[in-house]
Amino acid sequence: MNTSLQGLVTGLDELTLGTDRVNASATTKTAGGNLGKDEFLQLLVCQMKNQDPLEPEKDTQFIAQLAQFSSLEQMQNLNETALNSQAFGLVGKSVVINSTSANGSVTEISGVVDYITMKNGEANLSVDGQLYSIEDLVEVKDSYYAIQEFLPSVEATQGIFDKSNKKAVEVKIDLGDGDYAASSVAVMINGEYVESEQLSYQDGTLYILPGALDKLEIGTYDVGLYFDDAYTTTVTDKVSIKVTDSGISA
Repeated sequence: MNTSLQGLVTGLDELTLGTDRVNASATTKTAGGNLGKDEFLQLLVCQMKNQDPLEPEKDTQFIAQLAQFSSLEQMQNLNETALNSQAFGLVGKSVVINSTSANGSVTEISGVVDYITMKNGEANLSVDGQLYSIEDLVEVKDSYYAIQEFLPSVEATQGIFDKSNKKAVEVKIDLGDGDYAASSVAVMINGEYVESEQLSYQDGTLYILPGALDKLEIGTYDVGLYFDDAYTTTVTDKVSIKVTDSGISA
């Protein structure tokens, strides 16, 4: 190594490592957690001390390396910020979380995200009163899809109403469960709502009474069912009634 270069390295080394060699409290970092000027200077000194004296690197190469290092740091911070920002959009969503215990066993947790909280710069999801790291999130479900099994439903039915042998048409329905259950259902046939007096419900079966069907012409009619649950569930493709007249009374 020539004299001028060796002198420069020695001077930088004394500047960086002098006074107790490393004074941790003197190390400064820029806002946002990026490496500060002292860290950059130490990296530069280290590279200069270990470069080939016969083929020294140019100052532009050092600058390019430092720029790449700074860009990587900024990208990592940007990714972390984006991930945390996306976490706030999970409130109210149904999620699946793989929680790892201290002994390494993994438990699958399913539930709805109540709220998001930040802890040590990381987003944490509250599910059923427990906090989980967003890093443990493995699946996000559409809220409606997740609660479909609790909503009102209708069994596919092709009913027959004989004008000569008048009997109620039976339709199996489920009013739903819990907070998603309906308390009543409206029925529409041929574009008109059926009066409540012409409907009866008992033990999961909806009865459409003859009075609601007697005035219909011979033919097949689709039946619409409209529940009053929180999602106003509507079923228009599961039930139809064929109106006939056999001419044979019971």
